[in-house]
Amino acid sequence: MLNIEFYKSSWFFWYKELQKWDIVFNEWDIDKNLYIIISWKLVIEKYTSIEKKEKKELALLSAENFFWEASLDIYDINKPKENSVVAKENSLLLFINWDKWIENFINKHPIEWLNLLRHIISITNKRLLSSNKLITVNHEVVKSIMQIENINEKNIFMVIDKIKLITWYDYILFLEANPVVNNYYTLKYDTREKWKLKDDIIEKDLILSLKWFDNWVLSNNNYIQKLNIWSLDLWFMIFWKNSLFTYDDKRLIISIWNSLTWLLKQKEILKDDLNRSYMKNV
Repeated sequence: MLNIEFYKSSWFFWYKELQKWDIVFNEWDIDKNLYIIISWKLVIEKYTSIEKKEKKELALLSAENFFWEASLDIYDINKPKENSVVAKENSLLLFINWDKWIENFINKHPIEWLNLLRHIISITNKRLLSSNKLITVNHEVVKSIMQIENINEKNIFMVIDKIKLITWYDYILFLEANPVVNNYYTLKYDTREKWKLKDDIIEKDLILSLKWFDNWVLSNNNYIQKLNIWSLDLWFMIFWKNSLFTYDDKRLIISIWNSLTWLLKQKEILKDDLNRSYMKNV
């Protein structure tokens, strides 16, 4: 744990107060500070187009997290930032400037400097492990999808079982929009009942309000991911695990969902082609 009170009272660290959506620095800015978050949360973002019109959220940082440790590297100090950092809520930061204060701080407080470095190494290792899991899981999901010869419900369920296995979640529910009744969904698959095609009808509002079926009551142990095409919500997946969902869990699920989306869209395209073929032959 960081000794935040020490840094607050230190002459070498300075405060920075942020209002919601305030920018700490933008992509391509030069910034020579190391930041420590005291309260609330900040988002790391990156532009997804040359025009800089759209951004992608890369990470969420909360209290006692830090950024930009690259400022501690003399060879990176003058490099432009590769991402933007924005306040998600009103936030409070501490920061220390490389050029002016780092050397003095190290000489004056070597023990606290060592504790700070240990904290940076510990958090960095956790970030690397999280990124490694995301890459590994995505590779396995894509590999499973690419091995499918015929896109049908059984093979989609097989991919969902694979996702459960490699993510270590306790179970996953898969729901599909009911083709007959608007705002109702069919629970098509529950990984606790392998290979069993289900047919439970559930109202959409009950899913979103987290109130349905006592044995599937949703809480912080659950995460709902929905998919829409052309503003239509077509599928839901509900993930459950025996502990609280973290930001890394949600990041992982969204990443998996991108691959699964392609598979489900292909299923819809095949179904439309089959319907058109049938109509021609009628």
